[in-house]
Amino acid sequence: MEDFENKNEITSNDEITPTSNPEEEFSEGLNSSSGSETETNVSKTEPKKEKRGKWGWILLLVCLLIIGLSIFFGYRNGVKRRIQNERSMLMDQISVQLDWVYKDMDAGRYENAKTRLEYIIDKYPNFPGAADLLVQVMMKLDAPTPVPTPEMIAEVTIEPEITPTPDTRAAEDIFNQIAQNIANQDWDLAIQNIHALKETNYDYRTVDVDGFYFIALRNRGIQRIWAGELEQGMYDLAVAGQLGAIDSAAAGAKSWGEMYLTGASYWDVNWAGAVDIFSQLYAQMPYFSDSTGMTSAERYRIALYRLGDQFATNGDYCTASSYYKKSLEIGMNADIQVTATWLEESCANPPTTETPEPTLDPNATPQPTQEATEEPPLEP
Repeated sequence: MEDFENKNEITSNDEITPTSNPEEEFSEGLNSSSGSETETNVSKTEPKKEKRGKWGWILLLVCLLIIGLSIFFGYRNGVKRRIQNERSMLMDQISVQLDWVYKDMDAGRYENAKTRLEYIIDKYPNFPGAADLLVQVMMKLDAPTPVPTPEMIAEVTIEPEITPTPDTRAAEDIFNQIAQNIANQDWDLAIQNIHALKETNYDYRTVDVDGFYFIALRNRGIQRIWAGELEQGMYDLAVAGQLGAIDSAAAGAKSWGEMYLTGASYWDVNWAGAVDIFSQLYAQMPYFSDSTGMTSAERYRIALYRLGDQFATNGDYCTASSYYKKSLEIGMNADIQVTATWLEESCANPPTTETPEPTLDPNATPQPTQEATEEPPLEP
């Protein structure tokens, strides 16, 4: 009975539920299939987005690392350049002060020289030769006219006879002798003793010895250049420049020597270049010369008329005459005067070239010429 009632309920329910439309079922199937495909596509794109996100973070970190390294190296280079600029400025200041130290010492202004040397030592305690110069200035202040002892004089007179045999004196004795040579401004002997000390005791008071070496080379270089030994003096100043900054006086002497040698290299090769160089030397240093003894004025005088010869060869007599006149203004010469007079006349009246005689044509017929006939004398 109960089973029968259940069956009736089932049938009744089936009757109440409306039948589904086939079109609706088809559309629902399409929707369900499209939904599953969309979910599948979403699930496929999600890993790609995750991978792209990882690469983006890696690129960002690389960029940040590059920027950080650039900032670090740029800062370090900036600090290094600033330190180099400060050191360069300091060396320039010390060079100027050292120049004035020598000027004050030459003029007897030892108090000013002392102040300048104290400034140099304060800024650069290990500057070669500064401490020894200060000691020398203090000695001048305490005893303005120091008199060398007989022992020192005896050593100075014996020292020039140096033989190739090694020096057997103690390092301290050689060092004291060097100090005395510097005080006496005997630069050659000071340098010889410095070389002897370096050969036997290279490590002995190297800072002080290099300071003496700088002073001796600087002063001997200037002396050699003014004496006409240009190459030797320039070499001394170049070695001194490796030990410390040279002052303006030494740099000026070196510059004049380089200019003179440049002009001499143009000799007999480039007269225009020689005229340009020695015109500058003649205006500033007319008696500056090299080992040949030819002064700047003499070289300028010769280069002027030799350049004039080149213009005269090319037929430009007026330009050649102007160079000859400048040469005669520097120094008179009888032979140059004769050539200068001829060039001046040629400039005013240029020489004409002779016209060649016309050549006769052998095929031309000669034209008869009318000759005067002489009348016979009348008979009486």
